[in-house]
Amino acid sequence: MGQQPNLELVESDLPRKQAEPAPPDRWRPTKVGLITTPEEKPSGGLFGYTGPDPGWALRLLSAYALPADDPNLESVVAGLTMARAAALGRAAVRGDIDVALALCGYDPQAPEWVVERRERWLAAAPHDKRPGETAVADVDSDVLIKSLDQIRVFLSHPNQVSKSDSTTA
Repeated sequence: MGQQPNLELVESDLPRKQAEPAPPDRWRPTKVGLITTPEEKPSGGLFGYTGPDPGWALRLLSAYALPADDPNLESVVAGLTMARAAALGRAAVRGDIDVALALCGYDPQAPEWVVERRERWLAAAPHDKRPGETAVADVDSDVLIKSLDQIRVFLSHPNQVSKSDSTTA
């Protein structure tokens, strides 16, 4: 179609010599903290330890006879149980609850400092965003994956058990 005689073309109406805007460059992450590979995924602390089925730990715990009727104890044991199962890459089992109770000091051979640590965890439990967050952050993940017998040995040596206790002991 031809140009109408009463309309005058301006430069912006004429065809461009090259495409504007230019084609986009290859995409790169520009936001801080943007995860682009599985290795960059953070875990622990406020990120937690996500396992295959953390709800199963709560189901097991509801059928387990805990040594005390404290709802804070249930929260702490649930957090430790879920963290241990996730560190091992599987759903929770009853042995995880036994390990969590040993870490809380419900073991005949538990030293006094473990019982004092449990009291600190129970006091912090109502303020945790996730169940047992303080306890999980306090216990080293290498200790969580140990067997119950190995944990009993570690509990007799406080400088090998947890992050915060090893600096104070």
